[in-house]
This record gives sequence, C-alpha cells and structure tokens, in this order.
Amino acid sequence: MPVLIIVLTVAPRTDAVEFSLPEFDRGTVLVWKIEGPEYERSFVARLASFRPDRFFEWENETGQGTVFMPERAIAEARVYEMSSLFTQGRDRRTRNETALWLSLRVFTELKEKKTVRWDLNGVASRLSFIEERTLPVEVNRIIVELPVILAADGRNGEWSFLNQPENPLMVRYEVLNYRQTLSSITTTGSSDYFRWILDK
Repeated sequence: MPVLIIVLTVAPRTDAVEFSLPEFDRGTVLVWKIEGPEYERSFVARLASFRPDRFFEWENETGQGTVFMPERAIAEARVYEMSSLFTQGRDRRTRNETALWLSLRVFTELKEKKTVRWDLNGVASRLSFIEERTLPVEVNRIIVELPVILAADGRNGEWSFLNQPENPLMVRYEVLNYRQTLSSITTTGSSDYFRWILDK
C-alpha cells in the first residue's frame, strides 16, 4: 500500500519589526550598575533636557548633583570625563567636555577612521574601534538588544557606546576589576519628577 508523504514548508516570517530605541526626552531615566571587587552600586541620571543642550541630574549612594552640557560640547568635545563632573552637591557646567555620551565628532571619527584622539579624565589618549555588536538592556521594562560600537582606549579600558550618532550613550565600560553597565532606560515615566532641578 503506497504511503503518502506530505512535506510542509514554512515560509520565513516577513512581519518581524526591528527594535527602535524611543527618543530621549525630558523625564528619561538612565540607570547604570557599577561593580568593583567588593561592591556593587547604581548610578542614576534623569534628563531634564536632551537637545540642543543636555541637562541632567544624577545620584548614587554617596552623592548627587546636576550636569549641563552645551550644544557645542555635545557636537565637538574631545574630552570625556568619568568622575570630575560628578561632585557631591555640585551643579556643574561643561565647556569642552562630555560625560556619559561621546561627542558627535569623536563618535563619527571613531567609526570612519577607526581611531580617534581624545582626553580621558584630562589625560591624552586614543580610542580605537574594535567591532559592532549588540548588548542587552532593559528598555521600558523589556529586555532588548541595543546596537553598540566596541572600542578600546590606551589604558586597557574597553568601551561600548550606543551605535547612534545622535545618541552615542555609554552602555558599558570595563577596566581591570571595574565595570559600569547600563542596566535600564525608561522613557515613559513622569517628565516632572526631579529631586534637584527646580526649573520645572
């Protein structure tokens, strides 16, 4: 008796939608996890303004303050600060520095030329492109893979920045036994919840 064999073919899905990171705006909250040999902490930034100038308040377990980065620094700065702008109880305004974000100039040169001159915490160094990849981050309570560029500095540090020229946010930094990792982005919260920024 002949046996009827039915072969089913499954067509690939064509309705998959690529994730698009929501626009950053007033009220966006960013949280990083900081890990060291004997501690684990968090660092929080709440955006009051994203463009053309960037203004945010920050806090960790030991302090809080505000940072204002003018449009020109966001576009052109070659100085990247990890700590000096985050002094407890201080309102800081940068001139030619950025923090948490690369400037558009450094991001663009890094992608196009694969190496770029920058100052890290006031020390001249170079940042060299390694590859593009993705990293998991919680965005509005959903874990998604964000596109990043991976780079190395001249001091054994490894960096991952969001692969968006308009928003090259620092997603991860690792050096020796220290790691700072972006754990969550919330763009759907209240736009008026600030602890220290009073111009609501």
